[in-house]
Amino acid sequence: MAERYKDKIEAFCKESGIAIPSGFYRHSASRYAAIDFESSPPKLIARTWFNQEDAAYYLANLGQGRSMRILDFQDRRELLFNGVRFAHGDEF
Repeated sequence: MAERYKDKIEAFCKESGIAIPSGFYRHSASRYAAIDFESSPPKLIARTWFNQEDAAYYLANLGQGRSMRILDFQDRRELLFNGVRFAHGDEF
């Protein structure tokens, strides 16, 4: 059976020292997740996204001005946001 996104995200966060908010466990997880690096320790955003458009909306409107990292847990790549769209970053 394929590993669920929730399990992948949780394992990554635990290995990387990233805090997981309780809200993350309230809903099923999707492939795109955001990490807020302005928190100490860095903190997972409880909401995950099924498509890049929704993740881009979050960054442009709700996460504006914060140091964030978007990770694609299907392709295991970071996504780099230029204010309009994403480009593929490094693998993780």
